[in-house]
Amino acid sequence: MNQPIQERKISNETIAVIDFGPAMAGDRKAFDATVREVKHASEYLGFFFIKNHGVSQNLIDRMFEQTERFHALPLEKKMEVKALTTSVGYLPLGGQTQKSYAALYGDSKHPDRSASFYIRREYGPEHPDRKNNKPWALDNHWPKDLLGFRETAQEYFEALTQVARRVLVLHATALGLPPDYLIAHDAFKDGNHTLRLLHYPPADPALEGQYGIGPHSDYGYGSLLAQSKLPGLEVITRAGEWVQAPALEGCLLFNNGDMCQRWTNEQFRSAPHRVINRTGKERHSIPLFVNPREDVQFDCFPGLLDANHPPKYKPQSFGEALAERKNNYKLPNSDQK
Repeated sequence: MNQPIQERKISNETIAVIDFGPAMAGDRKAFDATVREVKHASEYLGFFFIKNHGVSQNLIDRMFEQTERFHALPLEKKMEVKALTTSVGYLPLGGQTQKSYAALYGDSKHPDRSASFYIRREYGPEHPDRKNNKPWALDNHWPKDLLGFRETAQEYFEALTQVARRVLVLHATALGLPPDYLIAHDAFKDGNHTLRLLHYPPADPALEGQYGIGPHSDYGYGSLLAQSKLPGLEVITRAGEWVQAPALEGCLLFNNGDMCQRWTNEQFRSAPHRVINRTGKERHSIPLFVNPREDVQFDCFPGLLDANHPPKYKPQSFGEALAERKNNYKLPNSDQK
């Protein structure tokens, strides 16, 4: 029988820190070494920190300032941009209860103690997906009278998108594919990313079984997280113990999602994780969910199947995966972090 989540051990394992700087500078030996590090981290834990990722600390700090400004607004102002049926806009405190891994790691007995603001990629009026009324070509719900919020969020979104492209290049190379295979593929070349601005009030010590976000894995291909200076994220190891992710200044944290695990035929791991704000202070984090188009199917990326490695999954698109799993959420089509 599985132990209750509160009784599981804290692991002594650490999350790898990978320096992208030398590889980004064009050093071939450094690139090959970085590929090996990314491959190992993606196969073993499914999480790694990125050092020298190319996003200025000034921009990250400004994005946190804007996140804190938004969540400090009066509730009635935030509810003006409330998310209704899609993951765009504001999801108030307690608006979801994550149950993806309740059977394995313990049930969330209370609504998740977090609030979110979701921002999607914007599609111009002439974009084919907009003209063809694709369900992911959505309009963002921007708050009124919050000077600089939209501009900073869009700048940050684009900067993190570039980091995501670098990870996809390293992933493709680690899988024995041409470096540009993923970024040039129809599934990824446009991107279908979502930025989530999260607020975690301090955990209520009187409520057993309450999480900032309960145990889950991310639905898309992966996630790029800018953490606050306060820890709170924990990752389950292959041994079933929790690794506490430190809040490393100057680093971003990448983790594989379920589509990555599926489309690599489980060569890369999508690790369950949770958030508990034990600090007694207000905590914020900002993940970018790195998602493929919703209408492109793979059973597996090329070259990963042979007689010893038969396919573990049927062909599936990201949209089909979302449709299967949306009942785990009060808000359809939303990722977690």
